[in-house]
Amino acid sequence: MGNFIHEEELKKQREQVMLLWKEMDYKNQMLLEMEHKYNTTAATLQRLYVNLSADIDSRNQRLLEMEHLYDQASANVKRVVAEKRLLHEAYNEELKKLRFENAKLKCEMEHQNKEFQQRAEELEQERRNFMAEKEKLTDQNPILCELKDQCDALRRELEEKTDDLQHMQSINGQLISKEKMSNQELQNARKELISGLYDMQNSRSLIGVKKMGEVDMKPFHDACSKKYPNRDLPLIYATMCSTWQHKVKDSSWHPFKIINESLQLEGIFIMLAAMDLPMLIDEDDGELKELRNELGEAAYKAVVKALMELEEYNPSGRYEVPELWNFKNGKKASLAETIEYIIKQWKTQKGKRKH
Repeated sequence: MGNFIHEEELKKQREQVMLLWKEMDYKNQMLLEMEHKYNTTAATLQRLYVNLSADIDSRNQRLLEMEHLYDQASANVKRVVAEKRLLHEAYNEELKKLRFENAKLKCEMEHQNKEFQQRAEELEQERRNFMAEKEKLTDQNPILCELKDQCDALRRELEEKTDDLQHMQSINGQLISKEKMSNQELQNARKELISGLYDMQNSRSLIGVKKMGEVDMKPFHDACSKKYPNRDLPLIYATMCSTWQHKVKDSSWHPFKIINESLQLEGIFIMLAAMDLPMLIDEDDGELKELRNELGEAAYKAVVKALMELEEYNPSGRYEVPELWNFKNGKKASLAETIEYIIKQWKTQKGKRKH
């Protein structure tokens, strides 16, 4: 009986040992799986760390390049501000001189006017005396009486022709007024066409709206693509375009020279432009030379073309002016050809809708 009880206890202990053993095997298996997952996760994290490190290095490199471009742009702005200040000081100095000369001339003119007025009064008195003597002589001489009658007849004829001339001048004034009204109506029509075509045009339009004074950016894109093939092209291209478009609009920058060099005066280009003196691009301008050396002839010509367009259309304001443009022939479009083109396009679209 005691042996049976002892065997039963041993059997239970063996079963417990087997259960513990199975539990240990299960936990060992779980531990191996967890180690495998840990190793896999660690390898993944290692790869992510390497990729992120490379990405951070790349972004740091781009950041350094952007900082370099920013430093260059900042230096250009500072230089432009300094040049603008110098031009402003020169202009103010010249303006002071002109005001002094004007005041001096004004005093001289007032003095001369007084002398002229005094002289005119003396001449008027002499004329009256002369006319009185002439009347006396005329009344005493029959030949002079006849001449007087002829002079009176000529005077009456002159008065009649003066009336005719005044009438013609009145008619001419009316014609000029009508011409101004017609020109204003044409300008209004041109503005309406520009407004309408600007929203309708596309890259295939033969006639549309061109902003005179806007820099053509395609040469800049082509030049940047060749010069900076391995850099952040959109950023460099956008920076270049923005810089040169802003520079072209800057009224303090005058890369021009007067054809009549004897009339050149430093710091008063605006006054010379107002006198309609012919001007050319100054190819020796430092910034234009730098542009030509850095980005080539096409970009240089694009900026020069924009400058000359602004000089023609808006020299004082230096901002783009919309203009009707014949893109096929590369010239300004007239109202007639623009309207003809619009009607032709309308008929084409109408025909397509019918079919």
